Amino acid sequence: MLSDQLSRYFKDFLKKTTIIAITLFAVYLVLFYLIPVKYISPTIPAIIIFFTILTTSVFYYQIKASLKRISKFVNFFLIATALKLLLFLTLVIIYSLLNKADTVNFILSFFIVYVTFSVFEVIQLLKLQDKISAEKL
Repeated sequence: MLSDQLSRYFKDFLKKTTIIAITLFAVYLVLFYLIPVKYISPTIPAIIIFFTILTTSVFYYQIKASLKRISKFVNFFLIATALKLLLFLTLVIIYSLLNKADTVNFILSFFIVYVTFSVFEVIQLLKLQDKISAEKL
């Protein structure tokens, strides 16, 4: 696959990621006005921004790895996934220890945003691999 095609694919990914982030912010605002404040973690906007930046950054390097051999892409994907999970676990544990009153709300919010971005990222990676496979045939 040519690098200009990958550049277009990344720009498309960036647009979709932005739409997801804006949608999550909109849901947060609606919930903020509908649900008592004690049930909403004040960290939700930061969680959304964190996942937007991390997902976009990792996806960019996965695209670069996909230009090389498929084994390099698979290795990068597995290592990136493992490191992200360790980072997420560390953040959740540290925040939970420092802010015991917000622990449940934070973990629930973090998990919802994590699942949203993870499902989106996997779908986009599968589409990318389909395009790369089609190009090689």
